[in-house]
Amino acid sequence: MNQMGRSIPRLEARAKVTGRAEYAHNLILPGMLHGKILRSPISRGRIKRIDAEKARACEGVEAVFTGQDICSLIPHPYHGPAFHDQPILAIGEVRHVGEPVAVVVAADPYDALKALAAIEVDYEKLPAVYDEVEAMTSAVKVHAELKPAATFADLKHLVGHKNTNLALQYRLRRGNVEQAFAGADHVFEHTFRTQQVMHTALEPHVTVAEPVNEALVLHTCSQNPSFVRAEIARLLGWPENRVRVRTPFLGGGFGGKLYI
Repeated sequence: MNQMGRSIPRLEARAKVTGRAEYAHNLILPGMLHGKILRSPISRGRIKRIDAEKARACEGVEAVFTGQDICSLIPHPYHGPAFHDQPILAIGEVRHVGEPVAVVVAADPYDALKALAAIEVDYEKLPAVYDEVEAMTSAVKVHAELKPAATFADLKHLVGHKNTNLALQYRLRRGNVEQAFAGADHVFEHTFRTQQVMHTALEPHVTVAEPVNEALVLHTCSQNPSFVRAEIARLLGWPENRVRVRTPFLGGGFGGKLYI
């Protein structure tokens, strides 16, 4: 049968319009705990002190974790697709507004949210970088060293660099540039700027972790479940067959949910 020019119904259309489609954001498991994240209010600074004892004593709180706690559980708690440059929780320093500093876990998300206010953090503010062009020559370095992750085959050529804000650099030389300019009818030299853009999906980034026997099942809205499994297994020091990733329908992604 010729289907050209015909409108073919999507297989999941009825489930979506009737509200029966499964999304990780709507998943509720027995005994499920909720995590709420305390984030950095400053662009860059040294963490001098974190006092989470009052938060741990709050009603309904199961646990509170800081970067120091994570380091005691995971030997190398850094992740990232190209470079291992992002700690699970900030360790010693914050590098951008909104960086996760601590997480409160409770059965009731509102109890977790209240406990966040009880966490005390002292920062020593440090010079920051606010412009990506200025960052190329700035004396302020976001990272002391870039450590390649070598996760994907097409990134294995990356090498580590110290004392630079240049993450990736590629040189292409072909032909005679000056000759091409000389023979051009017009040469334009302009600077183009545009506003910030964001992958804004209706469904937020969400993952539910479910311990099952000696394994872990992750219900996540990631567009790349294989990468999630590999990174979680690496961080935990587990073989990948102990990590299973379930990806239900995504409430939008557009590349913003490509990684962990």
